[in-house]
Amino acid sequence: MSLDEMREVLRLNDGRIWLLIGLCVALVFTIQAVETATEGAWPHQRRPSRMAPQARTAQGAWAVVALLLLPGILLGILNVAVLLWRGLPHTQSQVLGGFLIALIWIIFVGASANLFGMGRLLRQGGVAGPLALLVIVVAGDVLLIAGLLTLLPNFEMVRDAIPVIGT
Repeated sequence: MSLDEMREVLRLNDGRIWLLIGLCVALVFTIQAVETATEGAWPHQRRPSRMAPQARTAQGAWAVVALLLLPGILLGILNVAVLLWRGLPHTQSQVLGGFLIALIWIIFVGASANLFGMGRLLRQGGVAGPLALLVIVVAGDVLLIAGLLTLLPNFEMVRDAIPVIGT
């Protein structure tokens, strides 16, 4: 098999393949960041008495944002995979939902790694910051679910596409 044939089979010239690979890599890093944000990387970070009062109230909301970010990334992966499989163009709800999830992901990773003081800033802001992020991540999840539901084929098409089930 030549390199050109391999490129054609893998469709490496399609930007959506690279988006799918990037989303899968982002999911791996996000799982680690969610674990760190919800439990803390070290035992001394788990003690709420060392946190400022505003940070203690925001910790629960921040954990919910972290846990709702994972389904958003998974929905993004599913949307791109179905678009590639069926060869369809993207919808506006997928673009907007993906943008919202990407925005929250950037804020979440930046705050988890405390880039440019984002983590300290969000923790000191109390519960308002995580609640605003929660609204945005829920909106992104809903838009990606709606986009996925418009793309999903009927059961017969799925059964025919998977050789083991089709026989």
